[in-house]
Amino acid sequence: MLALAAHAETVLIANEPGPNRGVRAEAVSFIADQIAERTGGEVRVDQNWGGALFKTNAALESLSTGVGDMGVIIGAYAASEFPELQMAGLQLKAAHPWVMMQAVYELFTTNEQLQARLDEMNLEYISTFSLSPGIMACSGEGIRSLDNVPGTKFAHTGASTDIFGELGGNLVSMPIYDVYQGMETGLVECSVTYAYYAVATKLNELVDTVTDMRFGSLASLGTFMNKDTFEMLTPEQQEIVKQIGRDTINFYGERLITADEKAMETLNTGEDAVEFVELTDAEYEKMTEMAQPSIEKWKADMSAVGMDGDAMLEEFLQLVDKWTQVMETEGLPWDRS
Repeated sequence: MLALAAHAETVLIANEPGPNRGVRAEAVSFIADQIAERTGGEVRVDQNWGGALFKTNAALESLSTGVGDMGVIIGAYAASEFPELQMAGLQLKAAHPWVMMQAVYELFTTNEQLQARLDEMNLEYISTFSLSPGIMACSGEGIRSLDNVPGTKFAHTGASTDIFGELGGNLVSMPIYDVYQGMETGLVECSVTYAYYAVATKLNELVDTVTDMRFGSLASLGTFMNKDTFEMLTPEQQEIVKQIGRDTINFYGERLITADEKAMETLNTGEDAVEFVELTDAEYEKMTEMAQPSIEKWKADMSAVGMDGDAMLEEFLQLVDKWTQVMETEGLPWDRS
């Protein structure tokens, strides 16, 4: 009987590129715990942290080929191969993190062309993680004006940083998980980061100034499963996994907002409080213009994989408007009575 029970158990080998701390780690653990609980232990997750199974830039290929069964893919590190995911990593329009996640979720689960692309890549979409609005964290004097950008060493962690390359900054390519070491050693001076993440990783201890970039929330991080693995699950187990993906948006969204508010307090008034800087309105307008080359490059990447970037962008922005309306009329799920 023990042998039969062991044989019936399905173990999903999962990979998370980040450390086992912070709100996304809580959400990753939530997914794993809920899968085990709701399947009655028939399916469980063997979770690897810190990219132990495969590194960030290998996530797409590793999940497609079955090196891992489940894990997080970050759009910035698969921009040319998986531009659909990177779309939510562009500076398009300001939206609440929960809204961004709902819009991405609906797009990935209803758009037929995107479903066909996922089949081609042998992936099953599970859920999405959003980021709070990006801030520019710097050691030393930092970015007090766009005139400070030329020659400054920026950690190039995603499309948002492309703006500073357009303005003459020195971009040093690295995953966001390496920024602490990069800033500690002087390899980089500045990095786009997020309040909750800066505090969770103790990056704030190295930071002297934070410049408000007026960036919107990004949602180009997704949890995916190898499709062959997903199809080996029973129909009931498949539906459980899908429902957990839907539930994760609310679970993570509430914790993200709470953690970000708390982190901003730490950055403002904590032992390692930093100086906050704002740019001029004209400089913010210039940054919006500087984001256009990244959007055009994304459209070219979409065309290269046979997708209509303009059409998908239009659909996505309509979904952002739809879910913004839901939030404004019904409130956020955790605030509803």
